[in-house]
Order: sequence, then structure tokens, then C-alpha cells
Amino acid sequence: MTSANSTSWEKELRKNICTNFGRGIRVNGENSGRTKLLYVYNEGLGSANKRTSQTLPIEWKKTSGIEILKAIEFIKPLVVEKNLTLKEATRRWKAQFIGEATKQPNKSWNDFLLIRPLNKNDANYEKDLKAYLNAASKVDQFMQTKQGLTSKTEKDWARRISRFLEEMNNNPSPNTGVELIKKLSDKYLIDIEPDERKRYINAWCEILKYGIERHSQNEKRWQPPSEDYRKELIGKSNRTKQDKLTPYLEEHDLLRLLDDLESRDPSLFLAVGLISIFGLRLSELAVLRALDGKLYVGNIKNNINTKAKKEDRRVFPMDLLARKNLGKKLIELFESKKITLPIPVLNQIEMVKDKNKYGDVGQALRQLIERNKVWKEIIKTNPEITPYSLRHRYAHQCHKGSTIPISVKDAAAAMGHSVETHNSFYGSYTTELSLEKAFERHLKNRIEV
Repeated sequence: MTSANSTSWEKELRKNICTNFGRGIRVNGENSGRTKLLYVYNEGLGSANKRTSQTLPIEWKKTSGIEILKAIEFIKPLVVEKNLTLKEATRRWKAQFIGEATKQPNKSWNDFLLIRPLNKNDANYEKDLKAYLNAASKVDQFMQTKQGLTSKTEKDWARRISRFLEEMNNNPSPNTGVELIKKLSDKYLIDIEPDERKRYINAWCEILKYGIERHSQNEKRWQPPSEDYRKELIGKSNRTKQDKLTPYLEEHDLLRLLDDLESRDPSLFLAVGLISIFGLRLSELAVLRALDGKLYVGNIKNNINTKAKKEDRRVFPMDLLARKNLGKKLIELFESKKITLPIPVLNQIEMVKDKNKYGDVGQALRQLIERNKVWKEIIKTNPEITPYSLRHRYAHQCHKGSTIPISVKDAAAAMGHSVETHNSFYGSYTTELSLEKAFERHLKNRIEV
């Protein structure tokens, strides 16, 4: 059916398209009775401009006018503003609106929620990995925003995604994001603690948000539940904010640990010393460099959301009072290579490039620390202590270990995170002893007011 034989309703439809969406989009009826959508690129070549077309599953008839206009309203911005092909934009429109009308599973979510094969011992690992890489190369993947995870955390995300897709692909599938999260909560989260429920629900909501923002899933339909409804699904935790904080390692415990390691395991002494004395993340051992007696840390948070490569940050020692100049000694050992980091840590650092993640560097160090006899004794007195308590010790000492505390802004910069993060994770630390000392310092410097 050509425009020369257009009826009045066809002319009116094309006029509406031009008025509402400008030039570039055209529609015709096909011999099959369906609607043909044509997009002409504006390249200044007149009739030689590149053009592409797709067939819409919409009958070419007068009563389909509004449906055709709605399809164009969704498709054209994806082509013009997001630079998608007409084919891909049309596929996304079909996945949402055609699927919604027929109650079919929402297969398009599968396209960007692919999970990399994790079990290298599986007989089909190489085959499955090749298939995954081929499929993932065609569509931006949610897990690309999660690079740098440990193997355990990657498996946790794989479990969350698998459950999300299982429910999304049920028939009938959920119609909204709120309905989806409610079904998932009822199915998987009934018998677990609120803190764990929160992790699952927030993860599923993050996936919904990614689908909306990065893959043009229908915002109205897949909007995550409101904050109030999420809290209702999560329930109330009996743990206080103070309970949830990872405790810091006390100075006397760190001294005992480092003394033991220095005599028994110099490589682990170097690693634990660098983490605790300079306030490093465990995985930052992979991006350390020493220069002229100064220590610098590179960036391990290099996922797809990182806007620009950050400059290496310089880190400063927070020595133990009983081991003055320990930071200087650690830098000298690291720079001279008289002592190397533990072999399991070095092995994981070597694999960072192939894995494209740093998390397993920290996991290797964590396992070595947890095998240490003195560490096990420390854990008996405080089961909440973790290897990350070494870094938390640094933050605590920044604010409590001197009559002249380091400002939050400077401490946050030294530790490589925002002021908001610092206040959230480290701003609530206090003990009876630190309170007692704070009041002693205050009383010594009292003035009349």
C-alpha cells in the first residue's frame, strides 16, 4: 500500500506523526495487513539518506491509529536519543507492551541479566563461558556494574538474579515491579532475618531500576516499591545501628597480632601491617606503590559506573603508640621487596587482569588472617571482629587517638571514600574508655564561659 493510494485516515495519521514526532518517522501498510515503521536518518543527503524499517504487530487499519502513535512515542527516542537501532528499539517495545497485553513472560529481562558460569570444575564450563561471552557482548549487562566482587559475593548476586528471573518468567508473569517484589518476598524471604531480607529486596529493586534506566523497561510498570512499602516487607530489625557496625580492632590486640606475625610469618606481617597502619581496604594490596618513602593506592572500584579514572591517593600511617615509625618501616619493606606479600595474595593479584575483579585478593588475605592462632584468640573475646576491623581501627584512631583529632573530611580522603560514607560506617564508634578520655581532655582544658 503506497502513499499515493492513501485514504483520509492514513493521511490524518501521517499528519499526526509529523506534528508530534517531527521528520524521520514514516508508516505504511504492508500486504500482510500489518504496519511497517520506517526511520530515515537525517544525514543531509536528501533521498540518499540511510533508512531502516521494522514491521510492527499492529493491524494497518483506522482503529489502530492511537496504538501506532504510542509505539512511535516509545521507539523514536530510543533511536534518536539513545542511538539504538530501530530493530533493537522495536524489540524492547514488543517485549514490554506486546508481552503485557498477552501476559507472556518478560523474556527481555533475560537479555541483560546473564550470569557468568562460576563453577570451573563443571564439564561444560568452557562451552557455557563461550556462550555467555557471546550473548553478553550484544547487550549491556547488569553484572558489569558489579565488577570487583569477591567470588562469594558474585555467587550471592547470581542467586538473587536467578530468583528474579524465575519469578519474572513465570506464566502468568508479574505485571508490576511492586507485584514482583511482593511475590519474591513471600516465596524466599519469610524465614530469614530483616537485615538479610533488606539485602535481597534492595538488590531486586536495583535490578528493576537498572532495567528502567539502561534498557528502557516501562518506568510506570516496573517502578520499584516505595521506601515505606519496602520497610514493610523487610520488617523491623532488633539490631541497633551500633550493633551493625563492624567493630574496630583494639590497639593492644593489634600489637599482639603484629608481634606474632613479625616473628612467625613476615609476609603476612607486611600485609596486615599495611592494612591496619594505613587504613587500607583488603583488596587495595593489589594497587599499592611506594615512591620515595611515600605510599600510594590506586583505584579498585573500576566498574562500569566509574565516571573517570581517579588519581592514586596518598595514604598516611597511623602508628601504634608502642611501635613508633612502624608505618615508615612497612613502606621500606614493601618498596625494597625484602619481604613480599603472601604468595596466595600475590597469586590473586596476578589474576586480577583476567578476572577483571579485585575482591578475591582481599578474600585470600582474609583466609590467611583467620587461620592465625592469635587472631582466633582475639575472635573469642569479640566474635564480631572481622579482618575489615583492621581498617576500622584506623578510622577510630583518626578521631579518638589524639587530643587533636583528624577532621572527618581529611580522614575520609585518606581512606578513599566520601564524607557521607565515613559518617555512616565510622562516625558512631565510641567505647567507655574513649568517652572517659574525651572528658578527661575536656576537663583539663576548661575555660570560664
